[in-house]
Amino acid sequence: MSGSRISSSRTEGAGQTLAHYRQLYEAADTFAREVAEFRHAIAIPAHNELRYAGHHLLQALGDSGQVADEEQLRRACSHCERAMYEAAEAGIISLLESIAQFQKDFKDIVVAEVVPTYGDCKAMARKARDLLTRGRSKGVAASETTAEYMHAFRELREASDQLEDARDDLNAKLTDQKRGARRFFITTAIALLGTVAAAAFIVYRLTL
Repeated sequence: MSGSRISSSRTEGAGQTLAHYRQLYEAADTFAREVAEFRHAIAIPAHNELRYAGHHLLQALGDSGQVADEEQLRRACSHCERAMYEAAEAGIISLLESIAQFQKDFKDIVVAEVVPTYGDCKAMARKARDLLTRGRSKGVAASETTAEYMHAFRELREASDQLEDARDDLNAKLTDQKRGARRFFITTAIALLGTVAAAAFIVYRLTL
């Protein structure tokens, strides 16, 4: 009877672990697809981790479909968690590069006139950059760090989308600014030439 209870307990525990694996895998797969929608190539390492997770799951299961090797199942779950971390980290880095390029493209105009939340977007970028620099804090569970990275990616993605949506208006503003600068230069040059010509004429008259 005691052996029966132990057997039942093991089966129940294995079922819970498999359920945990399924939950982790689905969350990781969904998030990897989310990152891939932004930029496909950066999600490749995460998809590789999910392939490793599937491999370890097969190693964990016996012919009956029950868990035969709990260590292999633990590794499978670990690869799912790693997939989410890899996708979030790569996504944040790519978004930071995109936002940095945006700032470079429009450094000569007041972006906040077109994007009122520009200050908030830059603050989110700084926060995400600090998060990457800090890395995994000592004593903090890997799952907590991963969740923080995933949140940072989604927050930064929203900020990046706002900036990219404003590109057309900002390009028009930049073109108008350049056109105005050229007009000022031409007007100034003409005025300067007129002044020089007038001065030359006066000198010419004085020498007569």
